[in-house]
Amino acid sequence: MRHANASLLDLLLELQTLDRVPRSGYFLRGISDCESVSEHTFHLALLVWFLAGDEPAVDRAHAVELALMHDLAELRIGDLPRTATTYLPADVKHAAERRAAADILAPADPKATALYEEYEDGATAEARFVRACDKLQLMIKVTVYESWGHRGLAEFWGNPANFPQSDFNSIQKLFRSLQERATASTAPPASPAPPSPFTA
Repeated sequence: MRHANASLLDLLLELQTLDRVPRSGYFLRGISDCESVSEHTFHLALLVWFLAGDEPAVDRAHAVELALMHDLAELRIGDLPRTATTYLPADVKHAAERRAAADILAPADPKATALYEEYEDGATAEARFVRACDKLQLMIKVTVYESWGHRGLAEFWGNPANFPQSDFNSIQKLFRSLQERATASTAPPASPAPPSPFTA
């Protein structure tokens, strides 16, 4: 029988793959160096931490835990684009994701799987909050890519399903500000992506 630490090490090593799993919606629209699932999770966790302090009904620490777990199924399934999920019954997709998450997290504390399930169920205040922040982070990234000169992203703004629909004031307030910023930035020429300090 393998030592439990060996199984956990296998999990931690496999998790590194998320650094190379692209967010497919951006990749399919020509952004070759697009955000990875790991990067998205990091930005979402930060967004949740920043906004949760303004929501009395939301436990900030618990919400951050949900954010960290919410996309782990994509380690095995990938970030399926909407062009693919259109042809999959929603229950089939969700069942596959739940099974993948359970398998991935088997070596970890059972709380990890419970957190993933809670996010998927969307019943608690924290789960609803993180799900809305997930959409907000999507549109923040779209705004950033547009400011860097990437085109072909207007359909993200044209689809209300991408917008955070919630009664959390902190999210709605920030999303309105984002919409105003995005509208204002369409007039001047787009600025290029800033150079990375880690490349020559």
